[in-house]
Amino acid sequence: MEIGSIFEINPATVKMGGEAEKLHLSQVDKYGKKQCCFTASGREAIELALISLERECPDISKCCLLPAYMCDCVFLPFLHRGWKLVFYSVDRGLEAAGGEILRLSSEHGPGLVFIHPYYGSDTCAGLRRELSDLRRNGVWVMEDVTQSYYLEEAGKDADFVVGSLRKWYAVPDGGFVASDIPLAEDMLQPGEAYAGERLVPLVQKWKYLQKKERGSEGTLPEEGVSQKEEYLKRNRSLEDALDCYQGVRRISCISTEILSKVDEEDARLRREENYHTLYRCIGGMKRLRAILPEEKAQAPLYLPVYAKERESLQRFLAEHGVYAPVLWPVGEANKDFLEADEAYIFKHMLALPIDQRYGPAEMERIAQVLALYEKQPVIGIRADANETVATGHIMRCITIAGQMKKLGGRVVFITADGQAGDMLTRAGMEHVCLHTQWNRMEEELPLLREVLKETGIETLLVDSYQAQAAYFAGLRDLVKLVCIDDCFEQVFPVDILINYNAYHPRFPYEKTYAGRTKLLLGTEYVPLREEFSMTQTRDARSEKKGLSVLVSSGGGDAQNAVLGVLQRAVRIKELKSATFHAVVGAYHPQGEAIEAFAGTCENVKVYRPCRDMAGLMADCDAAVSAAGTMLFELCAMRVPTVFFQSADNQRYDREFFEKGEKMLFAGDITQDRDACIERICEGLKRLAADNALRENMKEKLGQVTDGRGAERIAEEIMRL
Repeated sequence: MEIGSIFEINPATVKMGGEAEKLHLSQVDKYGKKQCCFTASGREAIELALISLERECPDISKCCLLPAYMCDCVFLPFLHRGWKLVFYSVDRGLEAAGGEILRLSSEHGPGLVFIHPYYGSDTCAGLRRELSDLRRNGVWVMEDVTQSYYLEEAGKDADFVVGSLRKWYAVPDGGFVASDIPLAEDMLQPGEAYAGERLVPLVQKWKYLQKKERGSEGTLPEEGVSQKEEYLKRNRSLEDALDCYQGVRRISCISTEILSKVDEEDARLRREENYHTLYRCIGGMKRLRAILPEEKAQAPLYLPVYAKERESLQRFLAEHGVYAPVLWPVGEANKDFLEADEAYIFKHMLALPIDQRYGPAEMERIAQVLALYEKQPVIGIRADANETVATGHIMRCITIAGQMKKLGGRVVFITADGQAGDMLTRAGMEHVCLHTQWNRMEEELPLLREVLKETGIETLLVDSYQAQAAYFAGLRDLVKLVCIDDCFEQVFPVDILINYNAYHPRFPYEKTYAGRTKLLLGTEYVPLREEFSMTQTRDARSEKKGLSVLVSSGGGDAQNAVLGVLQRAVRIKELKSATFHAVVGAYHPQGEAIEAFAGTCENVKVYRPCRDMAGLMADCDAAVSAAGTMLFELCAMRVPTVFFQSADNQRYDREFFEKGEKMLFAGDITQDRDACIERICEGLKRLAADNALRENMKEKLGQVTDGRGAERIAEEIMRL
């Protein structure tokens, strides 16, 4: 079931061609205006009203007062026609103060005041006395009823009433302007072409929904997914074109025909019922709340709510087939004029669909999804990635986070700076930046505690060598704590401790943490991404000519190992036929130098970044890697490897991977770089010459991990 998003139109109900007929709508007639004109959109209705006003009053002051909380598309007609915009404030109850409007009118001398009753409620009720005073003094009033089309109190005290009909009904185009002054109908241009274009995605959506309903057990064929992407893309393009259009088009014959058959009273009653049904379901929820009192709204466009974490809620709803829009993004015209309340509205407001396409069953479905969201445990992950901290910390946490989301958890990453933002966004992870020093973590505690409270985080996973025992102690009263520790240099006051390295028996974890901390120890907890599952490995390597070698040293590579290995290896006679695949992280300090070197060597390829590491490993016969998590990825993909130590915390990897020649160890590159690089190349020569050695190593590597460690970690964290 999908609820919300653009209207769909059954093509069988559309009458193409024909002559335009005079359109009357009871809800427009109720405004009691002498003149009415139907346009292609609400913004074109505003433009027509402005043209008509300028004709009626050629000397009018082209200054307009508008609410700061408003759709940026409303500003466009004013800007097209050279009007100055002055913004008045709206509070969190979506009401404006009449006193401020009088003050701004005195300061700026506007010719027009623009008002907007929000979401079916007369949020302008407190302004109407002041507006009457302004009208008596020659100021005109325009009222936009796009969110309150059925509101009885709307429009009667305004000089112009404008609105968008395509937001309310399944039509490809439609807006209106009503007034007592003559409207400039001579400015109207044909609207059939635009309506015909916009009809296409609405029909495509109808076909998509029909196909989905016929799918077995709710599944959707891949062609259905692409069809959805196509109609959404087409619709966005047409909306963008609408923003660029500066004329005024008449409503199309297609929409006139559809609207002439609409039962407006039935649509109103359905919306009204849906609104009250859903409103009562969300009462008492802690992570969202209705903005307006239930009794004030009359069949609104949407049911508006404030959500503590709007983007998270919107994503969660979409994942469950409920599409709730954000109304609206901040526009260029008003972005510098927002007070604290308007900024809050723009950040937290979300619109729940309640339109006449749906009934009690769909409202119950939305309520069920919201209830799931309320119960969803919130897990925070504190980790960093930058020029100093390699991306491995963030990457393994993303893997664990993906498994927790599968189990119904919501995950929020918290970083000191914004350098990992793009990586987290690409991974679809919600994230918060503290704007603090990554290597001075105890100083961030007051700010972090506020973030934990605001986001509702109940459990925090910390993956950083900078976190000391005092850091965890400063959070213990607020959240449950999980840490990844592979050094055993301190005893941490945490609920779960993870050390997935094979060398963990060297440390007295059991004795030290007995009865106080859940311990997740050993290679069964290696947090590998799903693509490193052994069931996905492929083994056609032997069919290639020459050795394919993956070369990586993690995101930091302070010793410039990758470039050093490449420069030495390409000169070795035994490796002349080899192809080297250099993986360079986003923050690699020598990334450009490596790319420049590869440009001089046909047998060196650079991946910056690598989008399919598992696929690349599967195509390689051998690898060179720094110790760390990548060694376990190479185990899962069964790639014979020469590895080296590049950090103190990797010193224990040697004895496990070197034992029985699971891998070949080349030494500590921080102690003697040249000697280590020479040993790496000697190891590659061995692997190139000895196929039996490679086959034996592949067999041993496949026994190290099954690739399900992240799943096991996620399950334990979710049980806390």
